[in-house]
Amino acid sequence: MCGIFGYLGNKEALNILLDGLRSLEYRGYDSAGVAILNGSVTVLKTIGHVQCLVDKTKGEQFHGHLGIAHTRWATHGKVSEDNAHPHCSSSGRFVLVHNGIVENYAETGSFLRTKGYVFKGETDSEVLVNYIDYLVIFQGLTVKTALKKVMKVLLGAYAFVLMDEQEPGKIFAVRQMSPLVAGFSEGEVFLSSDTHALSKYAKRYFIMDNKSILVISGNAEPLLMNSDGVPLQVEYKELSNDSPGAGLEGYAHYMYKEIIEQPEIISGILKSGKDNFPKELSSFFRGSSHFNRIIILACGTSYHAGLVGKYLLEKYLRIPVSVEYAAEFRYRCPVVSPSDLVIGISQSGETADTLAAIRLAKGKGAFILSLCNVAESGMARESDATILLRAGTEIGVASTKSFTAQMVNLIQLTACIPFRDFPEFKTEELIDGLKSIPSKIKTIISREPHLIELAKKYSHHKHFLFLGRGFNYPIALEGALKLKEISYIHAEGYPASEMKHGPIALIDENFPVVAIACDAENRRKMISNIMEIKARGGIVIALIREGDTEITNIADEIIEIPPVQDALVPLLSVVPLQLFAYHIALSLGRDVDQPRNLAKSVTVE
Repeated sequence: MCGIFGYLGNKEALNILLDGLRSLEYRGYDSAGVAILNGSVTVLKTIGHVQCLVDKTKGEQFHGHLGIAHTRWATHGKVSEDNAHPHCSSSGRFVLVHNGIVENYAETGSFLRTKGYVFKGETDSEVLVNYIDYLVIFQGLTVKTALKKVMKVLLGAYAFVLMDEQEPGKIFAVRQMSPLVAGFSEGEVFLSSDTHALSKYAKRYFIMDNKSILVISGNAEPLLMNSDGVPLQVEYKELSNDSPGAGLEGYAHYMYKEIIEQPEIISGILKSGKDNFPKELSSFFRGSSHFNRIIILACGTSYHAGLVGKYLLEKYLRIPVSVEYAAEFRYRCPVVSPSDLVIGISQSGETADTLAAIRLAKGKGAFILSLCNVAESGMARESDATILLRAGTEIGVASTKSFTAQMVNLIQLTACIPFRDFPEFKTEELIDGLKSIPSKIKTIISREPHLIELAKKYSHHKHFLFLGRGFNYPIALEGALKLKEISYIHAEGYPASEMKHGPIALIDENFPVVAIACDAENRRKMISNIMEIKARGGIVIALIREGDTEITNIADEIIEIPPVQDALVPLLSVVPLQLFAYHIALSLGRDVDQPRNLAKSVTVE
């Protein structure tokens, strides 16, 4: 989940490296650092955001055309300068930036201590750079040979970029599961955790193969090889220099901008229509008369979108669907067969748990469909077919527009799967209903002042309960997650039907309950839940359809959404909850775009 950036070229490296880190900061912001090689290595690092590092470099003399930089999300070791990257080896010869986890770092560190190595911090990254140092200095291996051995000995999912003080014209990179991209311009080479950070500089790029080593020497052709040292063919792609949706464009926060963009995103997805439906998936449906189950694999917000997908697919296609937390799926010996369609959902397409889970399912013969926002992501490359979310660049750590895009694409997928014909559930009605969603979301956004008032009124509460039934149960989970993520208030999402099985014990006059009661099918049951809460002195904030006077008369607060068919309600009901969480976080002075302990792309297990 850390961000790596490297540069070798004909310009001063410092400002390029710092700019690359700004683009990668969504991946982690516990600490940041930079190292430049110019005869000797100069390292500067600091706790906090990239701007703290920028401030620290002012007035310093950093000259050199080769450097590496890093923004950290802490996994091993506390947030401190000693644990911040870049890390130098004990000899001072090697310096490294690293993303991922070395699982057997403790054993390797113990071995290195017997050889006289001393560690300043607590990270697996420092063990990694010193192991390379040991292989080269004590065992006499070349750097390339040492990197091959590293990949065979050190376990885990990781990527790193390395500089060697004795080879000042070279930069080395290793990719083992975690993403790493190489970009190129005239006389310049860039290394990055993603293409987004390269878009300003590089004209072409390639994504390093999994389990590969890259050696770049000035203007020479890059050497890409596998972990056995066998050269691999490099396939360059053109890199667009525009990043639509990537800037703040006058908004105070990325999260707010991305909430406001949702009507436009949905309109764009609808315009693409069946053009976004991969041919490989159509071929699978035509050739799979035995296809009889769907498994959805995801984490976090994407898991909640998967639950909405389950309700849709089961209702309209009458096919069994299971939705699994990707990490739990991988570690419980799941039953998967070639007759299963497995759908992996991830905004970044690099979520480590989801990637590992779809690899497991693919190994068992299942057809893999990925829903992700990045065409060149690991998930997209490893899947049999991919539906791109078309959500645009999402920078805010708390997912908003990508969640909406996931739901819209799942609705379109439901309408496109030619599995069974149940005339009582017409998917054409879903697609027709989608056309009105952008304007209805704009209506909800226009009522933001009411949500601001509610946020100010309830921001002092320490606990919230979110309740929903049917299609709105996943929205209860998502509403609670958004509040937790950015305001640090404890919140739980729960099926309203389960409230009586324990959570009702928590209800009192200091415990607000957000009751999502805006679908027709479950409305009467939700009214019963509201009455039970009120009977125990609880506070009810109810999401309702416009004009529902019955609930208005019994709830403490109401949030109205325009009427829409039940299957499409999640697209509307989530928007006021996003805004509610956003304004509560603002009222508490939280860092909305970069909440503590979180990172946008979860590339470690």
